[in-house]
Amino acid sequence: MKKIKNLISFLILMLLFITVLSCGGGSDAGDETIFVPKVVVVIDPPSASTLSTPKNNKVCVDGSSISETQSSVSFQWNAATNADSYDLMITNLNSNQLITQNNINATSKSVTLNKGTPYSWKIVSKRNGTTKTSTSDTWKFYLSGEGIKNYPPYPANLLSPKSGSRLPSSTTSVELSWEGSDPDGEVIKHTVYIDTIDGFQTPESENKNLTSSSKSITVTSGTTYYWRIKLTDPNENSSYSLVYTFLIE
Repeated sequence: MKKIKNLISFLILMLLFITVLSCGGGSDAGDETIFVPKVVVVIDPPSASTLSTPKNNKVCVDGSSISETQSSVSFQWNAATNADSYDLMITNLNSNQLITQNNINATSKSVTLNKGTPYSWKIVSKRNGTTKTSTSDTWKFYLSGEGIKNYPPYPANLLSPKSGSRLPSSTTSVELSWEGSDPDGEVIKHTVYIDTIDGFQTPESENKNLTSSSKSITVTSGTTYYWRIKLTDPNENSSYSLVYTFLIE
């Protein structure tokens, strides 16, 4: 009888031990891990704005005169889709100085500028939550000055070769190209200044008073060239581009 009692006691202890294990007293290898997917929010970038005023390639006479030398010019553009703010970027085409007005929450901005000076301008659209932006077209205008009846051409925009270009030593000729326009709509003549010193040396006769906006130039390897363009209207008003350089290796 004693042996039977001991066996029953042993069986009860084993049952209790098994019960403890099944209730989590042992290994947690059976626990499950729940993964929550990360939600990615896609923010569409803003679209490019459409410019309104000052008009492209026109003389701006709408500015409010502040002094003999300066006027306040109102820049206006159309709202861009998804845009929260705008950067207005204005370039003085004579000095290449950049004037910026950042984080504009409206679609217009007045800026004080120098009279009798050519400018270009564009709008950069921005949206909160994304670093992607969109840029409008670039427009040019001439801010009218006191007593000016006829305006010189806009300084030429040099297209090719880009400044700092390195061309192979096998290159024997380079096609220079640029673009230019006149605020008065007059026919303009083009003169190419190109040399190996500074771009200010007297141009060759065959590079003067051209009617096209490109010119093929003979070049030599191992030489750095400097070039710029002079534009002249029928009234002998002139403008000069920036100086660009390129190297024939």
